[in-house]
Amino acid sequence: MVADNSAGNRATTWIRRIARGIGTFVAAYWLFIGIISAVSGREPWTLESAMIASFITALVAAVIIAWRREGIGGTILVVCGAAFSTFAYFTAGHNKAIAMLVSGAPFIVAGVLFLVFRRRSRRSEIHQDLAQHALQLVAIPLTDHVEST
Repeated sequence: MVADNSAGNRATTWIRRIARGIGTFVAAYWLFIGIISAVSGREPWTLESAMIASFITALVAAVIIAWRREGIGGTILVVCGAAFSTFAYFTAGHNKAIAMLVSGAPFIVAGVLFLVFRRRSRRSEIHQDLAQHALQLVAIPLTDHVEST
């Protein structure tokens, strides 16, 4: 039974590591692209570029939040990633599917992994609390019996 719990904890830890890795890499990539585009000044500032900058800012903030609070950050990542993919679909030319996969899909994957981690870690916390409570219930009658003899 202990081996199963240990394996579950390892899997949960790996889910968090993968979520953090994907989220951080993709956020750094988009942040780099956004900064280079802003500094180069090759294209004029339009509504489309302002929307992309807003999505990048929100998604980078969501990854930072998800490092500490997986549930909130994961939810923001999924919602903003879906919005970014939808925006990419409507603004892309011919390759709509590729635009959606490159823009928001990695953030959605990272967000879902953060949410899976949060759910698994909460479930193990609940099981640990129940086990401690059960041990306390069993320990109370035993100590009463020992003291009375």
